[in-house]
Amino acid sequence: MDYSYLDKEEYKKYPIAEIEDNNNGLPFFIAKRTTLNCVKHRHAFVQIIYVSKGSCKHVLNDNEFEIFKGDIFIMPPFVPHYFIENGDVEIFEYEFVPEFINERFSQSFTENSFMDFAYLEPFLVIENMIKPRLNLYGAAQLEVEEVFREILLEYEDLNEDFELMIKALTLKLLILVSREYHHTDDKSDENYLFAKHKDSLMRAVEYIKENYNTGICLDDAVRVSLLSKSYFGFLFKHMTHMTFTEYVNNLRINKAIEMLKERPDLKIIDICFEVGYNNVNHFNRIFRQQMGLTPMQVRKNRKL
Repeated sequence: MDYSYLDKEEYKKYPIAEIEDNNNGLPFFIAKRTTLNCVKHRHAFVQIIYVSKGSCKHVLNDNEFEIFKGDIFIMPPFVPHYFIENGDVEIFEYEFVPEFINERFSQSFTENSFMDFAYLEPFLVIENMIKPRLNLYGAAQLEVEEVFREILLEYEDLNEDFELMIKALTLKLLILVSREYHHTDDKSDENYLFAKHKDSLMRAVEYIKENYNTGICLDDAVRVSLLSKSYFGFLFKHMTHMTFTEYVNNLRINKAIEMLKERPDLKIIDICFEVGYNNVNHFNRIFRQQMGLTPMQVRKNRKL
């Protein structure tokens, strides 16, 4: 399959991964990861990334995008990208050669024939038009996560006809994402408002990440964003699908988990104050609400 129109001369200095590198003898590979590839690289296959927990940054053609839980994106072959980790993150990484889902891709490849399939069109386009991300939430997020889990289970169990089942699940995944993309694209006014104030929002997000362990409050973030309080709240929820308080609690609990794992010498109350809470009972309550376990249970069991 010839992808030479995407294999630009200036890209050749970046390492390129082949599907054969997985050493499984299959035209696809899937894994759930907590460690990301932070070196600029390319792939000779399609890669789908879904953020199932936390957040990180994705750099695509030197453009940096913040990605959160619920974000999904599809990388076509040969376009350079890499990640920047900024805390706890968990992703589904699924990769496959295009001919796995349709043999026509291996017969007579052209840029136009690659676009013949409606479920690929929203994402697999020329490099300067690649959609940086699509954020899923509600029923769509749950359905897509379930498909990822099914693909991973089929891949791990290797039951009879597992390749055929994974192919069917892959088509389902692409169609679900394509439908959601078009549904989201219809909300042009809302997307326009988000794009218009993106810099203000990202400035506030960086401020929150740098100060979450202090007595930070919503008014502080609003002041940094230079937006009105109600407008900031609306756009922040649209971007993160969390309120300001939920977002701060998420950062604090993730940091607390890290300290519980890496600093057994610290008392729970010390961790409580270190991550920004001034009441250990409140800290324990929020921690249990998010994790289903108390901090002490996490420390004893080392299970998250």
